[in-house]
Amino acid sequence: MNSKALQYSLLIIFIGLILIGILVLNFFPSQILRTTHQTDSDEMISFNLYRPKELAQPTPVVIMGHGVIVNKEMMTTFAIELAYNGFIVANIDWSGHGQSQGPLANLTRDLEVIIAKVSDLLGSLANMSAIALLGYSMGGGPTYQYAVNNSNVKAWVGVGTWADGDISNTTNPRNVLLIVGALDEAISPDQLKNPMVNLTGLSINEIEFETQYGYIHNGTARKIHVVPWADHLITPWHRDFVIPATEWITTSFGGAIAPFSQDSVAFDIRNAFAWIGFFSLIGLTFTSATILAKKFQLKKENETPRDEPIDPKVFETHSLLSFIGKYYLFTFLLLPTIFLFIPLFLFTPLAFTAAMIAIVGCFTVNLLIYSWRLAKKWNISLKSILKKNISQKKEVWYYSIILTLLFWVCYYLTIGRNYLGMIPSLTKLPYLFLYSAILFVIIFISSVFLQKFAIPFLESKLHIKNPIINYLAISFINFLLVYSWFLGLILGFCIIIGNYFIAMILILMLPIFLLLVFFGVYMERKTGSVIPGTLLHAIVLGFVTVSLSPYGSMFNFLGIFL
Repeated sequence: MNSKALQYSLLIIFIGLILIGILVLNFFPSQILRTTHQTDSDEMISFNLYRPKELAQPTPVVIMGHGVIVNKEMMTTFAIELAYNGFIVANIDWSGHGQSQGPLANLTRDLEVIIAKVSDLLGSLANMSAIALLGYSMGGGPTYQYAVNNSNVKAWVGVGTWADGDISNTTNPRNVLLIVGALDEAISPDQLKNPMVNLTGLSINEIEFETQYGYIHNGTARKIHVVPWADHLITPWHRDFVIPATEWITTSFGGAIAPFSQDSVAFDIRNAFAWIGFFSLIGLTFTSATILAKKFQLKKENETPRDEPIDPKVFETHSLLSFIGKYYLFTFLLLPTIFLFIPLFLFTPLAFTAAMIAIVGCFTVNLLIYSWRLAKKWNISLKSILKKNISQKKEVWYYSIILTLLFWVCYYLTIGRNYLGMIPSLTKLPYLFLYSAILFVIIFISSVFLQKFAIPFLESKLHIKNPIINYLAISFINFLLVYSWFLGLILGFCIIIGNYFIAMILILMLPIFLLLVFFGVYMERKTGSVIPGTLLHAIVLGFVTVSLSPYGSMFNFLGIFL
C-alpha cells in the first residue's frame, strides 16, 4: 500500500471511530433524554436535565453541583449513571461558571432556583418530596447545607468535599456518604472523620473508613469511602466514585441495585468510547493535517545556505548543558515579568483565566528574552525570524483555520459535551476574543523558540538520522523543557504555601503540552510554519479557560479560598 492510500485509509478509520465515539457519548444509553435549560432569573443559571424517556410516574430527583473552576459537563458521568438507574437528574452550572451568568455568589440560592425550575418543567413527574443531592468539591457546601435544612432530601453524597459537622447530628441530614481520593489535594481522608463525630455520635478514634454506621432504611446511614490512588481532579471521571455514589442514592430510595458489572453498563461503555474518541481525535488531526498539507501544496522549503536562519557552525561552541542551563536560568530568574499581566486582573472579570495567562505569558516573555540573547550570540535577527513566521501566505492561514475548526468540533462533541465544558456564557464572550488573541501571541512566541531555536540546536547535538526517532526524541525533549518549567514553578509555590490544591492544574497541562509540542513540531516539519499549531491551541484553550473561569473580580475569586 502506497503512502497516499495508507493516509486515506487511516483517515477513513479515524473518521469512523470518532463518529462512533460521538454517537455513543451523546446518545447512549438510548433510554435517557438529555436537555439543557436556563432559569428565568435575572442572573440566568444553566443546567442539564437527564431523565428516562419513558417517564410516566412521579420520580425521585437528584440535584448535582460541581466544584470551583470547572463546569457542569465535568459531572456528566454521574448524571448519566443516575438517570440510567431511573432518576431525574439536574446538573447545575453554578453562577459565574460555564454557561451560567452573574458572579459566583450565593450558591444556595442557585440550588433553590434550580429545584423550583425542575418542578415547573416536569410537574407531577418530578417527585420533589424525595430528592437526593450530590456535591463535588465546592458544590459540597451548598448541597450539604440544603440537605440539613430540608427534610425532603433523602440522601446526600459528597465527592472530594467535606461535611459541616457543626450543623449535623445522627439523624440529620439523611444518609450521608463521603467519597474521597487517597491523594486528594483539597482534603485528606482523615479530615473527614471530624464531621463524622456528630454524624455518628462516636469518638474520632472509633470512626473507620469503609464502615457504614446507621441504617439506610431509616436515613441514619453514614460512611466514608476512600478511593486508592485517586486525586481531587479525576474524581468526577473515576469509576470508584461514580458507582458507589449511584448505589448509595439508589439504595436510599428503597431498591438496592444489582452489581454494576452485571446490569448497569453505562459507565464502562461510555468510558471505553471516550478513550476511543480521544485517540481517534488525535489520529484524525494528524492524518488530516498531512493530507490537507498536500492539498494546499504546503511543505517545508529546503533553504539555501544564504537563507538559512541559523548557521549550524555557531552551535559548535555552545554545549547542550549550557543551552538547557541558561534556558532555566532566564525563565526562572525573570519571573517578575509576571507583573506585566496585572492589568488582566484589574480590568477583566475572569481571574482564573487571567492567572493562567499571567503564568504562561511570563514564561513566554522570558523565552523571548532568552531567544534574543541566543539570536545575538548566533548572529541572527530575532525580529526577522518573528516577522518571517507571522507573515505566512494565505494558504497557510486557510489550512490552519480548517484544522482548527475540525479539531474544535470533534473535541466539543466528544470531550466538551461530556467531560469538560468549553462553551462560555454570553457575558464572557468579549473576553473569549481577548484571551484567545493573547494566547495566540503567547503560543506563537513559544513555538518560534521551540521550532526555530531549540530544535535546530538539539538536532545539531543529537545527530539522529532516523526521521521518526528524530521527531519523537526532539518533540519529547521540547515537551520536557516546557512541562518541567511549569512543574517546578507550581510545585515550588505549593511547597511554600503548604497546600497542593493548585497542583491539580499540572494534570491538565500534561495532555495540553504533549499535543502542543508534538503537533507543533509535526506541523513545522510538514509546512515549515508554526501558525497551524498556534491557531489551533489558541482557539481551543481560549474556549476552555474562559468557560472554566468563574465570572467576577479578582477579590470575588480570592474570596472562594479565604
